[in-house]
Amino acid sequence: LAVFDISDASAFGGNIQSSLRFDRKPEGTQVEIRLLASDIDGGAFGTAAGMTRLVPIGTGTVSVILKGPGRTWDSIFENADGSVSAKFGQGALSRFNLPAFLKHNEQGGFFALDDVSDGTLPIDGAELKASISNGVAKIDKAEANSAKYKIWLSGIASYAGRGLALSGGIIQADQPATQTNSQGPNQSSFFIGGTWSTPFISPISRGVSGE
Repeated sequence: LAVFDISDASAFGGNIQSSLRFDRKPEGTQVEIRLLASDIDGGAFGTAAGMTRLVPIGTGTVSVILKGPGRTWDSIFENADGSVSAKFGQGALSRFNLPAFLKHNEQGGFFALDDVSDGTLPIDGAELKASISNGVAKIDKAEANSAKYKIWLSGIASYAGRGLALSGGIIQADQPATQTNSQGPNQSSFFIGGTWSTPFISPISRGVSGE
């Protein structure tokens, strides 16, 4: 058994607590990873993690708990169980041009997320909750709120192959939350496939204008 702990460290403008536990058993090594990052700069954290598009710019908290077998980082993440949660306050989503996204969604047909990456969307807050089983993250909640719109996502993302199978929608900010995941004339809905690095969007319904 080997345990490495960081009880309280300053990083990314906030505080980091983490632990890494290796438990060697006859059937193989079990690894447990815990990370709590509080009041961090999301932009700096996202850059360090190689996820600038996924992590909002702004102050927030990230919690990660993973446990699984493996001898390398890839094998651990491909087999891990656990959870990930994050909550950010006022900030922005980088590399996301929302008016261009809505226009593409209205026109129909596949388009790459890179096609609408020439902008930044100011947000009032964002929240993510995901459960992980055998290296596949099931997104229980993923929402971002801006002054005019609410954006939501649900579905799965796998570590092995970096595959995505997500559904999502964009609604007016003053629309009741109970309608967030429903189809209707006031929602632009879509499917996201492809991989983490090259996501593609397939429009399902148009409803919100980017004008």
